[in-house]
Amino acid sequence: MPAGFSDFDAGHRDLVTVTKFNFYGNRIVTASSDHRMKVWDQKDDEWQLTDTWRAHDAEIRDATWNGPFTGQHIGSVGEDMKLKVWQEDVTQPPNSGRRFRPIFRMIAPHRHPFVSIDFRNMDLETWIAAITRDGFLMIMEPVSPDSLADWQTIDEFRVCAAPPRGEESSFKVQFHHDPTDMTHSIQPSWDRKSLSLVVAAMDSVKIFRMDANRRFYHAIELTGHGGLVRDVSWANGSVRGYDLIASGCKDGFVRVFEVYTSHSSNTREERNQTHSSTPSQSARSTTQSGIGSALASRAPASTTHRPPTGDSPFKHTFKEVACIDSKHLDVWQVGWSYAGDCLISSGDDGVVRFWKKSLSGEWLEYAQTEMTEHETK
Repeated sequence: MPAGFSDFDAGHRDLVTVTKFNFYGNRIVTASSDHRMKVWDQKDDEWQLTDTWRAHDAEIRDATWNGPFTGQHIGSVGEDMKLKVWQEDVTQPPNSGRRFRPIFRMIAPHRHPFVSIDFRNMDLETWIAAITRDGFLMIMEPVSPDSLADWQTIDEFRVCAAPPRGEESSFKVQFHHDPTDMTHSIQPSWDRKSLSLVVAAMDSVKIFRMDANRRFYHAIELTGHGGLVRDVSWANGSVRGYDLIASGCKDGFVRVFEVYTSHSSNTREERNQTHSSTPSQSARSTTQSGIGSALASRAPASTTHRPPTGDSPFKHTFKEVACIDSKHLDVWQVGWSYAGDCLISSGDDGVVRFWKKSLSGEWLEYAQTEMTEHETK
């Protein structure tokens, strides 16, 4: 294991499906197919278990921290169709099973479980985005800014046509977490609290932004993937002048995209066309599966065309700047470092790889570590 990395046994009874740090990197939430969640705190350079509890009645698909400004909350989604928000109760003793209590529950609206959840925290305001297995996206905000116990939907829509029953699907959602959105950097008069989302939608990546009426519109689609997109990650650092997004794909490649936002004087219809500057740089020389063939031949769904309801003075273009052979047969997770200069990937080979951009612009692996047997079985 590389120097500076630590290893600990999460102690779950089944596959570990989630490992997420909080904003400060001193707390971890783990979740598992065993229906349980655990919270770990860093003390004296060790990770100590704070509590374990049964969070869902089925496999937990995703969980994440809110923060850092509104207290200690965790959102989770599971195969039991439920989305839950948990709040820490510091009056309860550690490892009592009661340290985190549910303050909000909702059932997935169309009998397809939520598979991905993310919080967006800005000052003292919070939003939740959650997407189901069939691509139905919901964005919610609290009814009262003083409590996260009651939520209302501010927008909801399908990000693509619902996959046929029985077909493997892949959906992930992530807010843009940088304090300044690119739209506000370009036009300072634009709403500072305008939200942006990146979504893995089957074999594509889509970006949705808020228009002048605070409704999400389809800004651009990042194409060129050779299979299902398993994960997406939006890097911090709007000061670089463009957005940086990474995707992890079933074809074994990690792709890096630069997304450019600028003023537009075009018509509304032209503003919502997507632009691909370069095709995918490489693809594995293997026979495409039936699923891959179906994805490649699928026509764009009209459900994804969401033009702005209010003026959106921006146009968006993208360029694929890297197509990294991850050495995973199937990339399941990809993520940026906080500074946006390093990538981490993991796959079905049980190896976590770390990537850094060289001075020549090439992405090189600089470290790797194997997941424990408990995490990969």
